[in-house]
Amino acid sequence: MPIDLRLTAAHDMGKDIKTIFAPLSDYLKHVEKEIENRLKTGVPIIDASSFHLFLGGGKRIRASLVILTSGLRGPVPDGIIPLAAATEIVHAASLIHDDIIDQSMFRRGNITVPQKWGSKVAVLAGDFMYSVALNTAIQDGNPAIFPLMVNGTKDMVMGELCQIEYSNIDTAKREHYMKIIELKTAQFMASCCRLGAVKSGLPSAECDQLYRFGLNLGFAFQIIDDTLDIMQNSKQVGKDVGSDFKDGKITLPFLYLIEKGGPAELTNLKQYIADPDPGAWDGIKKRLADSGAIDYSVRLAGDYIDQARAILGGYPGSVFKNILLDLSEFLLNRTY
Repeated sequence: MPIDLRLTAAHDMGKDIKTIFAPLSDYLKHVEKEIENRLKTGVPIIDASSFHLFLGGGKRIRASLVILTSGLRGPVPDGIIPLAAATEIVHAASLIHDDIIDQSMFRRGNITVPQKWGSKVAVLAGDFMYSVALNTAIQDGNPAIFPLMVNGTKDMVMGELCQIEYSNIDTAKREHYMKIIELKTAQFMASCCRLGAVKSGLPSAECDQLYRFGLNLGFAFQIIDDTLDIMQNSKQVGKDVGSDFKDGKITLPFLYLIEKGGPAELTNLKQYIADPDPGAWDGIKKRLADSGAIDYSVRLAGDYIDQARAILGGYPGSVFKNILLDLSEFLLNRTY
């Protein structure tokens, strides 16, 4: 087990994710090995398809949240690495299923699982990964752990179904969008934070606090992610950009643009969805920027980050607390 790192250190702003997580490097190496061991079956198609997404790297934010919250008031408990690995496996499984639904070509700079092996293998690989993660939660032995993993997984699936239900541009509303990102992203990040808190035996009130921390972090993460999907390029984010809107997913910047532009803007956007002319995409991006939709979305994400950071005020200074503060800053200002 890696050494305990709960030593007070000065908080620094503007770091990249690799620098932020550098003090966790030993823990995250153990997480990577645990993921590999958990997914390895000896059957080539299972091993290759289920591990494929991990070859492209990834930020390992969810695993880090489990570890960090478990060490806010004491040493990181034994048994945290399998749970941290399980959250990354759940997340990766959800991305594989997302890529089937969206027919995405690229993820983390690599070809997606459904494009490489086909949708049948991708569906089964994702199902296998969910099963592995839930089995890990059962093996932990703490009766409070398994429901957290189950509910977090269930919420993500519900979020996908809600997105399908409320994806029509004529009926999409802001409250629909907020519910979708709560289910798809925010509640699982919140569950990761509660997992760490529960595993380390924190009081119920603090488990609730850290759940709210993760919830606010998740809202901000997804709002920024949806904004990056519009404004960045494929090389920067490692996946198809603009794909959410082209697939009919109406995210916050577009809802803001429709609210400001009225029926005329709605008609323009519907025409693009019906006939997605690549040449028109830059014009849509410009209208989003000029309308204030991008600035508004970033400001709202900032409000959620402020709420998350305020929750950490009651915890003692430590490397782990500083990492969470740096992470919240990174999630707001990231470009990938």
